[in-house]
Amino acid sequence: MQRIAVVMSHASRSMGGAMRDLLFAAALRDRGIDARLWRIHPGPATEAEELHGVPVRFCPSDNPGDIPHRQTSAALRAELAAFAPEAVLYKGLSYRVNADTQASLPEATRIGLVVGGAVTDPLLPRASLVLGEYPEQVERHFPDHAAAGRALVMPKYVDLALAGDGTPPAAAEFDIVNVGTFAEPRKNQAALLPLARRHSIAFVGAGPLLPPFRPLARRAGQTHILGRLPHAEVFGVLRRSRIMVHTSTMDGLPRATVEAMACGLPVVAYRSTIQGGIPPDAGFLVNEASLPHAADLLLADDELRQAMGRAARRHVEHHHGPAAIARVAGEAMRVLGL
Repeated sequence: MQRIAVVMSHASRSMGGAMRDLLFAAALRDRGIDARLWRIHPGPATEAEELHGVPVRFCPSDNPGDIPHRQTSAALRAELAAFAPEAVLYKGLSYRVNADTQASLPEATRIGLVVGGAVTDPLLPRASLVLGEYPEQVERHFPDHAAAGRALVMPKYVDLALAGDGTPPAAAEFDIVNVGTFAEPRKNQAALLPLARRHSIAFVGAGPLLPPFRPLARRAGQTHILGRLPHAEVFGVLRRSRIMVHTSTMDGLPRATVEAMACGLPVVAYRSTIQGGIPPDAGFLVNEASLPHAADLLLADDELRQAMGRAARRHVEHHHGPAAIARVAGEAMRVLGL
């Protein structure tokens, strides 16, 4: 049986948010591949779980006090050498663990890179496969792989049952919804506050930047700070909103935007942040100065908003979710020659 190792490059003991990667590995296993997941964690020993039928191993970090991007693991290197995979897929670029782990494997071991924001990595020239987040990203940042047929788009995991039927709401509790952590300045939620004078805005997320944000939001106008919510409740807020406005200044294609589209919400975001993945009939990718005008336009024109929301739902049904993930798993096997 041929073997594929999937390395979750960001150091963590959690597999929260990794449903897509687990389903991808499960689809590989359904096709006769022994696919397993590995991740570095800060604990003192290797730990094991099985999630969705996929074996997952958490290996202790060599340098747990360092930032996740710089951590490595001798235990991970030893485990992968013993597993002897034909190919390793590294989820996340620009992590030190990628090149460090690959250096311990035979030269013939094929490399796949699963993009999750960053688009550069020392292993890129040797990669047999790149799994990008949307077509425009692949064409712009991985042109050689795209031209050679070695680049695919990895769908996002979306639970369409939680999204409902995707019918855009005729009336809603919130005009605008924003979903994102308050742990990083790049999420840039403050850019939405001028819109609160004329629109109600729901903010979903938490983190150390939330306390200083609260008084700013109170003074801005119609703001609702909902904090961190269980995943099912996030969908509930999306379904009670009219549009999503994503103000992050650095991202790939955030799952939150795809989940909003699944709920029938058009998405407005910065083109400098997200170069694609949101079709022009499903939202607006704009420059910083135009973002308030795009939001105002959608909220003033219910017919346009609902038409774009229906197109957004159709796009997600076709390009994302478990069936799309399984389809790409089969295509990845072909590209890797397995």
